[in-house]
Amino acid sequence: MAFAAVERLIAFRYLRARREEGFISVIAGFSLIGITLGVGTLIVVMAVMNGFRVEMLRQMSSISGQLGVQGNRGAIEATPDLLKRLAEIPGVATAAPSVEGQLMAVAGDNVRGVVLRGMTAEDLRKRLPVAAAIDGPADIQNRQRGLCRGEDDKPIDWGSLKNFGDDDFTVAIGRRLADLMDVKVGDRLQLVSPVSIATPLGVMPRSVSAQVAAIFCTGMYDYDANFVYAPLAEAQRLLNLGTDVTGIEIFVADGASVPQTRRLVSTVIGSEGWVFDWLQANIGFFAAIQAQTNVMFLVLTLIVLVAAFNIVSSLVMLVRTKTADIAILRTMGASRAAILRIFLLDGLAIGGIGTILGVVLGLAFARNIEALRQWLQRTFDIVLFDETLYLLAEMPSRIEWGEVAVIAVMALVFALLASLYPAARAARLDPVEGLRRE
Repeated sequence: MAFAAVERLIAFRYLRARREEGFISVIAGFSLIGITLGVGTLIVVMAVMNGFRVEMLRQMSSISGQLGVQGNRGAIEATPDLLKRLAEIPGVATAAPSVEGQLMAVAGDNVRGVVLRGMTAEDLRKRLPVAAAIDGPADIQNRQRGLCRGEDDKPIDWGSLKNFGDDDFTVAIGRRLADLMDVKVGDRLQLVSPVSIATPLGVMPRSVSAQVAAIFCTGMYDYDANFVYAPLAEAQRLLNLGTDVTGIEIFVADGASVPQTRRLVSTVIGSEGWVFDWLQANIGFFAAIQAQTNVMFLVLTLIVLVAAFNIVSSLVMLVRTKTADIAILRTMGASRAAILRIFLLDGLAIGGIGTILGVVLGLAFARNIEALRQWLQRTFDIVLFDETLYLLAEMPSRIEWGEVAVIAVMALVFALLASLYPAARAARLDPVEGLRRE
């Protein structure tokens, strides 16, 4: 729809209401503010939801791999030949055997259920989220440690993975677990397995005293509060697995297709086990996130819709006050279509300016959401993002430009639809009737 220069001139002049028409400007201003806040809020919420989903996926895949292999009866023998064949598959970066099991951790009077993960020292050092806070590069190390600040913010000894897997039973535990169990590097942790062992005194659960060699921080509360990493051979003995492992974790190379790599891995594994990906392993969790995202988008879209339709009241009042002007324009030769375009342009101007301001505001907040959260928490002493509930130490944000464009176009469409009725009413005005009222 093309707007003539005179139509643009008249439309923008109508938006600058005279003193006696100030109330119309107030209503139009509220409409503009409503659209701005609605669009900005929608962009921020969608950015946070996208960031949450992507960050959870990144953390899970960087710690446990994008693909996993399990045996048909729960355990699988990770022979050197099988690991070599998996590593040679195009798209596979690494294939690492691992052991996982539920244990009870005891330290003094503190008792807590934990997840024991056994792997070789070499494989553990490749787990960047786990190893970065311990032996990673200085910049990454400082960032990771900053994700797990204690309540008192006192510096702690993070230990080292250099002696991990040596003669003594050594473990690496999360920062939150260390706080919950009140242990530090060098202290001992009693690990009790549900797997029983026969002794002269009867059947007893397997247990071992492990020394804390290092403390890690991934930035995910679930990992930092529940995971204990131990050498692969020691974990196999504690869980009575012999030479078997509970799974093989496969990391897919950057740029490689996960579904295609999964098919190739399934061909190599054959009948020895089955292959699953990160989505299958966490299908319920990510389905819940997607459902929540859809509901939030719908609710906030209704807010934008309500704000946009406030334009109707402001334009209806504008039409009533400009009845004589419309009649004069019609007698001077202005067509009904020209009058329609003038008032459509007024509605689009309000919606367009509100949308632009909303996009700018939303992007500014989305880019600085974590800094704003920290400032609000320090200033008002409140918790806005509980890591024990949301599992992440920082509020994530990821801006999807396609979504921003959809939100902006949607707001403009709402403004256009809201302007149709007042504009059509103005176009249908009879000039004789309009002049008679004046």
